[in-house]
Order: sequence, then C-alpha cells, then structure tokens
Amino acid sequence: MEPFSFGLLADIQYADRPMRMGRYYRNALGKTRQCMDKFNGMSVDFCVHLGDLIDWPDRPDKGREALAAIMPVMREFRGPMYYLLGNHDVDSVPSAELAAWFEMPGGQTWYSFDHKGVHFVALDCNFNAQGVPYRPEANKWDECYLPHPQLRWLEADLAAAQSDVVVLMVHALLDDLEDPHVIKNAPEVRRILENCNKSVVVLQGHMHTGHESVKNGIGYHTLRSIVDGRTRTCYWVVEVGPGGITAAVYDSTRNNGRPTRRVLLEYE
Repeated sequence: MEPFSFGLLADIQYADRPMRMGRYYRNALGKTRQCMDKFNGMSVDFCVHLGDLIDWPDRPDKGREALAAIMPVMREFRGPMYYLLGNHDVDSVPSAELAAWFEMPGGQTWYSFDHKGVHFVALDCNFNAQGVPYRPEANKWDECYLPHPQLRWLEADLAAAQSDVVVLMVHALLDDLEDPHVIKNAPEVRRILENCNKSVVVLQGHMHTGHESVKNGIGYHTLRSIVDGRTRTCYWVVEVGPGGITAAVYDSTRNNGRPTRRVLLEYE
C-alpha cells in the first residue's frame, strides 16, 4: 500500500446570518479558507467534508446564496474534494441540487471510491423512517436513518471491494450510544460493518463537540465542527500507511494549536 494523506473537516455551516448558540456562521468562511491553505501546504491527496456545509433552514434561496459564497473557497483546495450531505444541507437546499453542486458521482448522494489501495465509502443518512429523503420544511435532525436500499448497496459494495481496508464516512453517528446525534438504525449498519471481513474505520460529523468510541473492534471517530467559536478551527490530516491509519488533529483551542496524534486503525 502506497502511503498517502487526506484532509478532513466537518460542519462548516456557512450562512450570512448572525451568531446563534455559539455558532459563528459568517466567520466560517474565513476559517474554511484557513483550512484550505493548510491542506494545500501539506500536499494532501484529497479532502473530505463530512456534511453541513451550509445552514439556512427552510430557505432554499438563502441556501443557494450560501453555496455560491462557500463553494469558491472550497475550490481553493488544489485537489479532489469529496462531500457528504448533512441535515443542515438538506434542510437548506434539496438534495438533488446539492448533488449537482458537489459533483457527486452519478448524481448519487451515497457512493464509494478507491485510492491507493484503500476503499472509501460515503453514506447519506438524511432520510426518515419510511426511507423518504429529508428536504427543506421536512427535516428532523435527530431522526436520521439509512434507508434499506442504501444498506443493501452498502453490503454489496463492501463485498465487491478489492481492498481489505475500508474508510466509511457518514454525517451522523453510528456509535453504540443513546444520543439524538446517532442514526436511528445504527445497529443494523454496525452489523454490516462487523460482518464484512474488512478492517474498517468510521469517520463522522454532526456532534459538534466531537466523540470517540470503539465497538466490536471498529473505531467511530467524530470531528469537532468548524462553525462553533468566533475564531476556533478544527481539522484533521489523516495519514494512511502500510501498518495503519492515524490522524493529526489540529484544534486551535487545544495543545496550543499543535497537532495531537490519534490512532484510527491498525492492520497488518
């Protein structure tokens, strides 16, 4: 396996509106530009945003304005950028429009790709219990589901993957945790991951404070948000090598801004 690194960030939630609940929506634009500059300077192979790029609830007109402002900043990164949908994205702009803005493969809001011997999977958890996609004016942030067609796709995708190493990415949490940030049918998803005979690590957003857990040998790692705090930034540089996957966690409010190291996955 050829070593490589990629950038990771979550919950930018840019919007041209005043601060609320400690979320500095307007400041997210400048903080995101700082992250793109850092990723370019570190020459990471690609970047992933784990969902909630914008935040204008039930106002598609304002949501489109927010996209028009933040997307040029995201494109300052000199490499591929992969997007996941978050609850604030789909309650701002319909998911089909977002898939076009984000150039998602085939216009599909869940997808997979391979990079230097590692299989990456991006899921879309923005559905209700009946499998209907959330949209502006019909969205519950604390009732997220992965619909059955997506679960069947996930099983088939993992079975067909040539790599034994899988990085699975989703906006809301899959942890074994009683919390409104957790996907409602997370146990079913975890069973698929535990039975796929792969080395798996899960990367998530949604819970702005961050979270870490391990369940049956699989690590579930949640990034802190970009939007919270007047000036705070938080991003990860994930490093993949022949013996495992680690993360350099950069948080401007911790460790004097110096990165802390985190082991995400070990394999032979």
